[in-house]
Amino acid sequence: MRRRGFTLIELLVVITIISLLISILLPSLGKAREAARQLKDSTHLRTLVQGMVIWAGASQDEYPRPSKLDPADLTTDEGGLPALVKDNTGNILSVMIFNGFLFPQQAVCPAEINPQVTIDREYEYAAPRAASNPEQATWDPGFAGVPGEFAPAYPTGLGISPLGGRGRRTYQGNNSYANLMPFGGRLGAWQSTFNSSQAVWANRGPNYVGQPGAWQLAPGPGGLDSNRLRIYGLVNRWEGNVAYNDGRVVFETQPDPRALIKTYGVAVSGGRTHGDNMFVNEDDSTGVPLRPDNAPSIGANVLMKPYGGVFAGAGGVIVVTVWDD
Repeated sequence: MRRRGFTLIELLVVITIISLLISILLPSLGKAREAARQLKDSTHLRTLVQGMVIWAGASQDEYPRPSKLDPADLTTDEGGLPALVKDNTGNILSVMIFNGFLFPQQAVCPAEINPQVTIDREYEYAAPRAASNPEQATWDPGFAGVPGEFAPAYPTGLGISPLGGRGRRTYQGNNSYANLMPFGGRLGAWQSTFNSSQAVWANRGPNYVGQPGAWQLAPGPGGLDSNRLRIYGLVNRWEGNVAYNDGRVVFETQPDPRALIKTYGVAVSGGRTHGDNMFVNEDDSTGVPLRPDNAPSIGANVLMKPYGGVFAGAGGVIVVTVWDD
């Protein structure tokens, strides 16, 4: 019996059908992967904020502040500078990891695209070598909240930081998230209040210009060209997970979500009441962005940043070194 094979036309038809199926399925698979990353990311933030609530239950409702945990400079010795120098994003997260409320991999967003952010796989839970007194340290100072934070003077190993303390393990950062700065008027929200209108952690966000009701992405690498826009695949607006003080984690699609309402002293863009932009330090009266907007002691509105150094500036103003990529 003669066996009949496929003709060239039949093969082309089959290939065409397969190509069409792939073109239909690939976007759906991409969306499914994105949804899975988003869900895992929300789990990271929920674990973090719930751990902070448990911490607060044994600490007079206060969330961790490294400056209060290390008054004798046994973990970091900042050369006689004010204690608040220790209250940066990396140290706060390291306290949570050191005490078993978080794993190092949960400090990195599953959708992170910046190669400068890596999981700290060398975290030291006992006698951390980066500490000024390893045997009595209360967190591992080698964990970096932002890339380049107190980077060592040489590519590997522990060096001396610009502030006199020990350095980080590498030039890379070990964290993807932004947190509410626990200074000035915002300090009252850095505790377990169960307030649904207080945001404490979020996917980091870009820089903005404008005013309430009329925000626009700032030009340049910190705004329109920022990696922070692309964490979830967008190029022209921010979206990400936000953890609130009542334990909720919400995937927000704008920097000034409806949960964060603020009333200004004067009308701005058609009214006095607007959503509070989490990534801008607005003047509490006029809504105009304060410059520099990395001076967290000025104002009481929400201000979420991943930040490294913390410094006491002129006139009692606290200035931090923020990460803008």
